[in-house]
Amino acid sequence: MSGIVDDSLLPPVVAWLLVAWFASLSGQLADIGTARFDARLLARGSRTIVRLHAVAWVVPLAAVIIIALWVGLDFAARLLFDQARVVDAVLLSAALLVLLVCGWLVITVAATRPADDSYRAIRDELADVAGSRLQQERLDALRARLASIDDDRRATPPAATSRRTAIGWVLKRPQRAIPTAIAVVTLVAAVATAAPGWSVAAILAALVLSSVLAVTGARASLTLIAAVLATQVDYRSEVVHLLSEAEKISKKPVAGLGDRVTRALQILREQQG
Repeated sequence: MSGIVDDSLLPPVVAWLLVAWFASLSGQLADIGTARFDARLLARGSRTIVRLHAVAWVVPLAAVIIIALWVGLDFAARLLFDQARVVDAVLLSAALLVLLVCGWLVITVAATRPADDSYRAIRDELADVAGSRLQQERLDALRARLASIDDDRRATPPAATSRRTAIGWVLKRPQRAIPTAIAVVTLVAAVATAAPGWSVAAILAALVLSSVLAVTGARASLTLIAAVLATQVDYRSEVVHLLSEAEKISKKPVAGLGDRVTRALQILREQQG
Protein backbone atom coordinates (compact mmCIF):
# COMPACT_ATOMS: atom_id res chain seq x y z
CA MET A 1 0.00 0.00 0.00
CA SER A 2 2.97 2.26 0.15
CA GLY A 3 2.28 3.38 -3.42
CA ILE A 4 -0.90 5.14 -2.27
CA VAL A 5 -0.47 6.00 1.41
CA ASP A 6 2.71 7.05 3.18
CA ASP A 7 3.40 4.56 5.99
CA SER A 8 5.78 7.02 7.65
CA LEU A 9 3.01 9.52 8.35
CA LEU A 10 0.12 7.27 9.40
CA PRO A 11 -0.40 3.55 9.95
CA PRO A 12 -1.98 2.01 6.82
CA VAL A 13 -5.18 1.02 8.63
CA VAL A 14 -5.73 4.55 9.90
CA ALA A 15 -4.93 6.02 6.49
CA TRP A 16 -7.46 3.82 4.70
CA LEU A 17 -10.10 4.52 7.31
CA LEU A 18 -9.55 8.24 6.78
CA VAL A 19 -10.00 7.74 3.05
CA ALA A 20 -13.30 5.97 3.77
CA TRP A 21 -14.32 8.80 6.09
CA PHE A 22 -13.65 11.42 3.43
CA ALA A 23 -15.80 9.44 0.99
CA SER A 24 -18.65 9.28 3.52
CA LEU A 25 -18.19 12.99 4.28
CA SER A 26 -19.01 13.76 0.66
CA GLY A 27 -22.30 11.94 1.21
CA GLN A 28 -23.15 14.13 4.19
CA LEU A 29 -22.35 17.30 2.29
CA ALA A 30 -24.41 16.14 -0.69
CA ASP A 31 -27.29 15.25 1.63
CA ILE A 32 -27.35 18.71 3.21
CA GLY A 33 -26.75 20.62 -0.01
CA THR A 34 -29.42 18.87 -2.08
CA ALA A 35 -32.02 19.14 0.71
CA ARG A 36 -31.51 22.88 1.08
CA PHE A 37 -31.39 23.43 -2.68
CA ASP A 38 -34.67 21.58 -3.29
CA ALA A 39 -36.33 23.33 -0.34
CA ARG A 40 -35.29 26.73 -1.72
CA LEU A 41 -36.71 25.92 -5.14
CA LEU A 42 -39.96 24.78 -3.54
CA ALA A 43 -40.18 28.02 -1.59
CA ARG A 44 -39.64 30.05 -4.78
CA GLY A 45 -42.27 28.06 -6.63
CA SER A 46 -39.84 27.20 -9.43
CA ARG A 47 -39.97 23.48 -8.65
CA THR A 48 -42.56 21.18 -7.12
CA ILE A 49 -40.79 17.84 -7.48
CA VAL A 50 -37.87 16.85 -5.29
CA ARG A 51 -35.21 15.69 -7.71
CA LEU A 52 -31.74 16.25 -6.27
CA HIS A 53 -32.22 15.14 -2.68
CA ALA A 54 -33.64 11.80 -3.76
CA VAL A 55 -30.35 10.93 -5.47
CA ALA A 56 -27.98 12.58 -2.97
CA TRP A 57 -26.24 9.23 -2.50
CA VAL A 58 -24.97 9.44 -6.09
CA VAL A 59 -22.06 11.64 -4.98
CA PRO A 60 -20.70 9.28 -2.29
CA LEU A 61 -21.30 6.30 -4.56
CA ALA A 62 -19.23 7.95 -7.27
CA ALA A 63 -16.52 8.72 -4.69
CA VAL A 64 -16.43 5.09 -3.54
CA ILE A 65 -16.19 3.89 -7.13
CA ILE A 66 -13.32 6.28 -7.83
CA ILE A 67 -11.45 5.14 -4.72
CA ALA A 68 -12.04 1.49 -5.61
CA LEU A 69 -10.75 2.08 -9.12
CA TRP A 70 -7.72 3.93 -7.76
CA VAL A 71 -6.80 1.14 -5.36
CA GLY A 72 -7.60 -1.59 -7.87
CA LEU A 73 -5.56 -0.08 -10.66
CA ASP A 74 -2.59 0.39 -8.32
CA PHE A 75 -2.81 -3.26 -7.26
CA ALA A 76 -3.24 -4.43 -10.87
CA ALA A 77 -0.14 -2.45 -11.90
CA ARG A 78 1.84 -4.15 -9.13
CA LEU A 79 0.65 -7.57 -10.25
CA LEU A 80 1.59 -6.82 -13.84
CA PHE A 81 4.91 -5.01 -13.52
CA ASP A 82 6.33 -6.16 -10.18
CA GLN A 83 5.18 -9.77 -10.06
CA ALA A 84 4.54 -10.47 -13.76
CA ARG A 85 1.14 -12.02 -12.99
CA VAL A 86 -0.48 -11.08 -16.26
CA VAL A 87 -3.61 -13.24 -15.91
CA ASP A 88 -4.40 -11.93 -12.43
CA ALA A 89 -3.85 -8.35 -13.57
CA VAL A 90 -6.17 -8.81 -16.55
CA LEU A 91 -8.89 -10.40 -14.40
CA LEU A 92 -8.66 -7.60 -11.84
CA SER A 93 -8.84 -4.97 -14.57
CA ALA A 94 -11.93 -6.67 -16.02
CA ALA A 95 -13.57 -6.69 -12.55
CA LEU A 96 -12.83 -2.99 -12.19
CA LEU A 97 -14.42 -2.34 -15.59
CA VAL A 98 -17.54 -4.24 -14.52
CA LEU A 99 -17.65 -2.17 -11.31
CA LEU A 100 -17.42 1.05 -13.29
CA VAL A 101 -20.18 0.02 -15.72
CA CYS A 102 -22.50 -1.14 -12.93
CA GLY A 103 -22.00 2.08 -10.99
CA TRP A 104 -22.67 4.15 -14.09
CA LEU A 105 -25.88 2.19 -14.80
CA VAL A 106 -27.15 2.57 -11.24
CA ILE A 107 -26.50 6.31 -11.24
CA THR A 108 -28.07 6.76 -14.68
CA VAL A 109 -31.22 4.84 -13.78
CA ALA A 110 -31.64 6.77 -10.52
CA ALA A 111 -31.12 10.14 -12.20
CA THR A 112 -33.49 9.47 -15.13
CA ARG A 113 -36.26 7.65 -13.26
CA PRO A 114 -39.64 9.31 -13.93
CA ALA A 115 -41.19 11.18 -11.05
CA ASP A 116 -44.04 9.65 -9.05
CA ASP A 117 -47.58 10.86 -9.56
CA SER A 118 -48.34 14.06 -7.70
CA TYR A 119 -50.94 16.77 -7.20
CA ARG A 120 -48.89 18.95 -9.51
CA ALA A 121 -49.13 16.39 -12.33
CA ILE A 122 -52.92 16.18 -12.01
CA ARG A 123 -53.19 19.96 -11.76
CA ASP A 124 -51.17 20.45 -14.94
CA GLU A 125 -53.23 17.84 -16.78
CA LEU A 126 -56.49 19.52 -15.78
CA ALA A 127 -55.12 22.98 -16.60
CA ASP A 128 -54.26 21.83 -20.12
CA VAL A 129 -57.88 20.75 -20.80
CA ALA A 130 -59.57 23.57 -18.88
CA GLY A 131 -62.81 24.62 -20.59
CA SER A 132 -63.09 21.37 -22.56
CA ARG A 133 -65.62 18.58 -22.04
CA LEU A 134 -64.05 15.47 -20.54
CA GLN A 135 -65.47 11.97 -20.63
CA GLN A 136 -66.70 10.65 -17.32
CA GLU A 137 -64.22 7.77 -17.49
CA ARG A 138 -61.31 10.20 -17.57
CA LEU A 139 -62.73 12.21 -14.67
CA ASP A 140 -63.14 9.02 -12.66
CA ALA A 141 -59.53 8.07 -13.42
CA LEU A 142 -58.32 11.48 -12.24
CA ARG A 143 -60.31 11.16 -9.03
CA ALA A 144 -58.84 7.70 -8.47
CA ARG A 145 -55.33 9.12 -8.87
CA LEU A 146 -56.20 11.89 -6.43
CA ALA A 147 -57.44 9.37 -3.88
CA SER A 148 -54.28 7.27 -4.28
CA ILE A 149 -52.06 10.30 -3.64
CA ASP A 150 -54.21 11.21 -0.63
CA ASP A 151 -53.66 7.72 0.82
CA ASP A 152 -49.89 8.03 0.40
CA ARG A 153 -49.94 11.46 2.00
CA ARG A 154 -51.90 10.23 5.03
CA ALA A 155 -49.27 7.54 5.53
CA THR A 156 -46.58 10.25 5.74
CA PRO A 157 -46.44 11.82 9.22
CA PRO A 158 -46.05 15.60 9.50
CA ALA A 159 -42.42 16.67 9.71
CA ALA A 160 -41.00 18.53 12.71
CA THR A 161 -37.63 20.25 12.41
CA SER A 162 -36.51 20.44 16.03
CA ARG A 163 -33.06 19.20 17.01
CA ARG A 164 -34.54 16.42 19.09
CA THR A 165 -36.62 15.21 16.18
CA ALA A 166 -33.57 15.43 13.92
CA ILE A 167 -31.58 13.15 16.25
CA GLY A 168 -34.41 10.64 16.15
CA TRP A 169 -34.47 10.94 12.37
CA VAL A 170 -30.76 10.07 12.29
CA LEU A 171 -31.47 6.94 14.30
CA LYS A 172 -34.25 5.99 11.89
CA ARG A 173 -31.93 6.53 8.91
CA PRO A 174 -28.70 4.75 9.96
CA GLN A 175 -26.94 5.72 6.74
CA ARG A 176 -26.62 9.24 8.11
CA ALA A 177 -24.55 7.89 11.01
CA ILE A 178 -22.09 5.98 8.81
CA PRO A 179 -19.49 8.81 8.73
CA THR A 180 -19.68 9.12 12.52
CA ALA A 181 -19.23 5.36 12.91
CA ILE A 182 -16.24 5.41 10.57
CA ALA A 183 -14.72 8.27 12.58
CA VAL A 184 -15.15 6.28 15.82
CA VAL A 185 -13.49 3.21 14.28
CA THR A 186 -10.67 5.40 12.93
CA LEU A 187 -10.12 6.92 16.37
CA VAL A 188 -9.92 3.47 17.98
CA ALA A 189 -7.49 2.30 15.29
CA ALA A 190 -5.33 5.41 15.74
CA VAL A 191 -5.09 4.86 19.49
CA ALA A 192 -4.42 1.14 19.07
CA THR A 193 -1.63 1.68 16.53
CA ALA A 194 -0.03 4.57 18.45
CA ALA A 195 -0.63 7.05 15.65
CA PRO A 196 0.88 10.55 15.98
CA GLY A 197 -0.87 12.94 18.34
CA TRP A 198 -1.83 15.34 15.57
CA SER A 199 -3.69 12.57 13.77
CA VAL A 200 -5.68 11.68 16.91
CA ALA A 201 -6.67 15.34 17.31
CA ALA A 202 -7.68 15.52 13.65
CA ILE A 203 -9.77 12.36 13.97
CA LEU A 204 -11.51 13.79 17.04
CA ALA A 205 -12.35 16.89 15.03
CA ALA A 206 -13.66 14.64 12.24
CA LEU A 207 -15.83 12.79 14.75
CA VAL A 208 -17.37 16.03 16.00
CA LEU A 209 -17.84 17.30 12.44
CA SER A 210 -19.57 14.10 11.33
CA SER A 211 -21.93 14.20 14.31
CA VAL A 212 -22.88 17.81 13.67
CA LEU A 213 -23.37 17.21 9.95
CA ALA A 214 -25.54 14.15 10.62
CA VAL A 215 -27.97 16.19 12.72
CA THR A 216 -27.79 19.12 10.28
CA GLY A 217 -28.58 16.85 7.35
CA ALA A 218 -31.52 15.32 9.19
CA ARG A 219 -32.94 18.77 9.96
CA ALA A 220 -32.48 19.82 6.33
CA SER A 221 -34.34 16.72 5.16
CA LEU A 222 -37.17 17.32 7.62
CA THR A 223 -37.42 20.93 6.47
CA LEU A 224 -37.65 19.72 2.88
CA ILE A 225 -40.40 17.25 3.80
CA ALA A 226 -42.35 20.04 5.51
CA ALA A 227 -41.95 22.23 2.41
CA VAL A 228 -43.18 19.41 0.17
CA LEU A 229 -46.24 18.85 2.37
CA ALA A 230 -47.06 22.57 2.32
CA THR A 231 -46.74 22.64 -1.46
CA GLN A 232 -49.01 19.61 -1.79
CA VAL A 233 -51.75 21.33 0.22
CA ASP A 234 -51.82 24.24 -2.23
CA TYR A 235 -51.83 22.07 -5.33
CA ARG A 236 -54.48 19.74 -3.95
CA SER A 237 -56.90 22.63 -3.48
CA GLU A 238 -56.32 23.62 -7.10
CA VAL A 239 -56.92 20.03 -8.24
CA VAL A 240 -60.22 19.83 -6.36
CA HIS A 241 -61.38 23.13 -7.88
CA LEU A 242 -60.39 22.15 -11.42
CA LEU A 243 -62.08 18.75 -11.08
CA SER A 244 -65.32 20.33 -9.94
CA GLU A 245 -65.21 22.77 -12.85
CA ALA A 246 -64.51 19.95 -15.30
CA GLU A 247 -67.45 17.95 -14.01
CA LYS A 248 -69.76 20.96 -14.33
CA ILE A 249 -68.72 21.44 -17.94
CA SER A 250 -69.08 17.73 -18.75
CA LYS A 251 -72.64 17.64 -17.35
CA LYS A 252 -73.73 20.95 -18.93
CA PRO A 253 -75.88 20.40 -22.04
CA VAL A 254 -74.38 21.61 -25.28
CA ALA A 255 -76.19 24.64 -26.67
CA GLY A 256 -78.15 23.79 -29.83
CA LEU A 257 -77.33 20.07 -29.64
CA GLY A 258 -81.00 19.03 -29.76
CA ASP A 259 -81.68 21.17 -32.81
CA ARG A 260 -78.66 19.77 -34.59
CA VAL A 261 -79.71 16.20 -33.82
CA THR A 262 -83.26 16.87 -35.05
CA ARG A 263 -81.98 18.44 -38.26
CA ALA A 264 -79.60 15.53 -38.86
CA LEU A 265 -82.45 13.03 -38.41
CA GLN A 266 -84.66 15.03 -40.79
CA ILE A 267 -81.93 15.05 -43.45
CA LEU A 268 -81.46 11.30 -42.98
CA ARG A 269 -85.20 10.67 -43.44
CA GLU A 270 -85.30 12.82 -46.55
CA GLN A 271 -82.37 10.91 -48.03
CA GLN A 272 -84.02 7.57 -47.25
CA GLY A 273 -87.33 8.77 -48.69
